[in-house]
Amino acid sequence: MAKRTVIVVQVARGILWVGGEAYPLHNIARATTIRIEPDRKAAVWRFIRYAVILAVLTVAASAVSDRIEWPGGEYGNEQDVMRGVTIVVLVLAAAFTIQLCLVLAMRTYYALVIETSGTPRAVLVSADPREVGGLVYRITDAISNPQANFRTEITNFYNSHIGDKINQIGGVGNTGKRVGS
Repeated sequence: MAKRTVIVVQVARGILWVGGEAYPLHNIARATTIRIEPDRKAAVWRFIRYAVILAVLTVAASAVSDRIEWPGGEYGNEQDVMRGVTIVVLVLAAAFTIQLCLVLAMRTYYALVIETSGTPRAVLVSADPREVGGLVYRITDAISNPQANFRTEITNFYNSHIGDKINQIGGVGNTGKRVGS
């Protein structure tokens, strides 16, 4: 969700415009705000799980390395193997730490969801909950007040707003089947 675009949201003459898409106000069934949070708890547990696996593999590699008789010297090859294992473990630990830090540093976003009386839906994602909540209020106010007009720009933190997504209930195979046949 790193890409930012500015989307114009406006109501004019009974139509809600979200960017270049028009939604007649009388077709809007619901406008709401949802919170989009990164799963920080799962990221921490994943990091702990990876750390335990790395520790077990390091101990196992050390134990196996101690029991093998290495040709060409008493300790030369054992130290090379353990040095290689240490480098791999450190690189993986750094990668897992960076992955954890990225998830922990992710911000919470707030989405404006517009659902029409059909199945299409539009979503705008912002980092500011007041901005999204204000839009919900202004849109619902415009639904009850046909003379309402407004225009605002919102920085959208999604690749593009999600417009006209169809939510199908049931599988593809049940399309056109009669009940009871």
